[in-house]
Amino acid sequence: MTQSKANKLINTAIAVLFVSLLIFPVIILLNTSLQTYEEIRSWPPTWFTNLKWENYVSVLQGDKSIIEPVKNSAIVSTASMLICVCVGTLAAYAVSRYRFFGSKFFLIIVILTQMFSPVILVTPMYVIFKELDILDTLLSLIIANTASSLPMTIWLLNSYFSAIPKSYEEASWMDGSNRLQGICNVIVPIALPGILTAGIFAFIQSWGDLVYAQSFILSPELRTISLALTDFKDLYKTQWETQMAASFLSSIPTVIIFVIIQKHLIRGMSNQGLKG
Repeated sequence: MTQSKANKLINTAIAVLFVSLLIFPVIILLNTSLQTYEEIRSWPPTWFTNLKWENYVSVLQGDKSIIEPVKNSAIVSTASMLICVCVGTLAAYAVSRYRFFGSKFFLIIVILTQMFSPVILVTPMYVIFKELDILDTLLSLIIANTASSLPMTIWLLNSYFSAIPKSYEEASWMDGSNRLQGICNVIVPIALPGILTAGIFAFIQSWGDLVYAQSFILSPELRTISLALTDFKDLYKTQWETQMAASFLSSIPTVIIFVIIQKHLIRGMSNQGLKG
């Protein structure tokens, strides 16, 4: 066996092992969601026998249906993602192109805000939202999650914008474009992989939020999916079978969004490589 074939086999084995480690928790989750409570507690464990699809029917049509919470989470996550992308794009562009007082320390201050736990920010946000009379609304969650995701969005996008030569914009200005048109027609297409990455980050962070949802939402009809997943835990018992079924279904929207965006992400990175 040649050295190159041996290296390929080793790399393939490492890749298979790595993928298996990533997929195994998902397999456990899916297997648990298709069992009864007694089967989950039994030993040795059973794997995909006597499948209980009624667990999924229960979380979709039962008293603890997750359909409405998924809709609420979709609204909050999508709105937060769009705001972070729009505001973050303009802010990152300004930081990468303009020189102002404290510009060198601006990004450091921005990233330092990520050191604060959401638990620390809940109390001041609660007071502000109460004064604005937007407690127990999806708007409060949108604002809170946007505030948490925006600093990282700016940090991610700044690295992409800084790598784009100013000559690209200057060429568009010579063709009659103003600065905003140059951003939309030149900067955004080139930095599309970074923008999509920042958008995915903001969406996933908002989708999985529990701290803000648990602090600001009181009405059952406004509960998000992260709150709905806690409904399957009682004082003395956790309904693992239905909680895992709800968890598996709640992960599907993020996977779909990633698959859809992945095509544009790869295409944008390929185009950027060809231009380079």
